[in-house]
Amino acid sequence: MAERTDLPRLRNLIEGVLANLYQLYGHQDLPELCDRLCLPPPPPEDGHTKHQRLTASLQACPGDRLEDVAEAVLGTEPLRARERNELQDVLWLGRPYVEIPGRTRRELAKDFDLADHLGYPDRFLALLQRLWDLDGDLGGWGNPARSLCGQIERHVIRFRDWSTEELFDKLKAFEATHPRFGYFLEGLASPAVLPDEEAQRHFVELANRHLQPLGAQLRQEGEEDGYPLFQLVRPGYGTARRPRNLIFATLGKPDIRFTSALDCEVSLMLL
Repeated sequence: MAERTDLPRLRNLIEGVLANLYQLYGHQDLPELCDRLCLPPPPPEDGHTKHQRLTASLQACPGDRLEDVAEAVLGTEPLRARERNELQDVLWLGRPYVEIPGRTRRELAKDFDLADHLGYPDRFLALLQRLWDLDGDLGGWGNPARSLCGQIERHVIRFRDWSTEELFDKLKAFEATHPRFGYFLEGLASPAVLPDEEAQRHFVELANRHLQPLGAQLRQEGEEDGYPLFQLVRPGYGTARRPRNLIFATLGKPDIRFTSALDCEVSLMLL
C-alpha cells in the first residue's frame, strides 16, 4: 500500500480532539487514556499540564500508527458531529473507495422515494445522525426545533414536504466525500435501517441503475439477522474496504491464482 500523504492533516485533527479531550480526565487517567487510544505513554507529570502531556504523547506516535489512533478515538471518545466527520473523511480517503460524481448523486436522489425508509423513522434518523452533521442551527437562535435534525423530523418524517433531493441538499450529500456518500448508500440498503428484504432489494435496484454506468454496484456480500447485506463495489476492482485475508503464493500444482485479493476471487489453471 502506498504511503499516505495526508498524515500531517490526520495528526492535526487528532491533536484538535486531544485539545478538548484532556478536560474530561485527570492526570492519573492519562496513561490509561493513551493506552486506549493506541498512543505512546505520556511523559511524567513533573509540572506539565494535561494538554502538554497528551500533545507529547501524540508527537511521539509514529505516522504508521495514526490510523489506529484515529480509529480508537472514533470508537471510544465523545465527539461533536463535525469533529467526527472531519476525522472520518481524512481516514476514509486513505482507503479504497468508489467515486460517485455529483450528477449521479443528484439523479439518484430525484428517483429515490423515501417512503420505504420512512416506515422505520427512528432507524432512518439514526443513520443520518451517524453519517451527517445534524447539529447545525438553521437560523433558529439555538432552538433545537430549528436544527437540521429538528427540520428533518418536521419536513421529512412528519409532514413529508421535502423531496429526497432537498434532503440530500440539506445534508450536503451532493458535495460530500466519495467514501461518505458510499457509506450512505450502504446504510440505506442495510437491514439495520430497512428490515424488509423486498424494500432493500427495491432500493438496491434503483441505486444500481445509477451506479452501473460508473462500473459500480451495491452487491450482496452476506447476511445480517437473516437479511441480505449489501456493499458498494466496483467489479474487477474489489470492494471499497480493507483486505481481510493474508494470501501466500505457492509453486505447487495446480496453478491457483487470486484475481481479486479483496473479494477472494480465484482462478484455477490445471498444468
